Amino acid sequence: MLELFEKMILAGAGLATLTREKAEKVVDTLVEKGQLKSKDKKALVSKLLKGTKDFEKDLENKMKGVAFNVVKNSEKQIDILHKKLEKLAKELEVEKKKHRPTNRVQPKSKTKAKANPAVKVKK
Repeated sequence: MLELFEKMILAGAGLATLTREKAEKVVDTLVEKGQLKSKDKKALVSKLLKGTKDFEKDLENKMKGVAFNVVKNSEKQIDILHKKLEKLAKELEVEKKKHRPTNRVQPKSKTKAKANPAVKVKK
């Protein structure tokens, strides 16, 4: 996601460079045709580029807003998933307890134990 924003910023910077070149070409054409004085060339290019800079700032602010919302929504989704995971872990523990073997009494052996001669058995 951040890679996408990085590419958009770089594209914006490339657009600004392209716009400067295009603005200079348009202004050069006006000077060649005699519709603009050569001394006014720099001022007109600057004026054209100011609009581009304003647009670039607006675009940057909007992109920051989008990035913030993406991060904010991602954090919400992570919180939701974390809660679901905790719930499932608790349910798993309950199921484990249900299926744990209880303390079973060992079955009596069928063989008789040898009598201890020191112990007298009352009859």
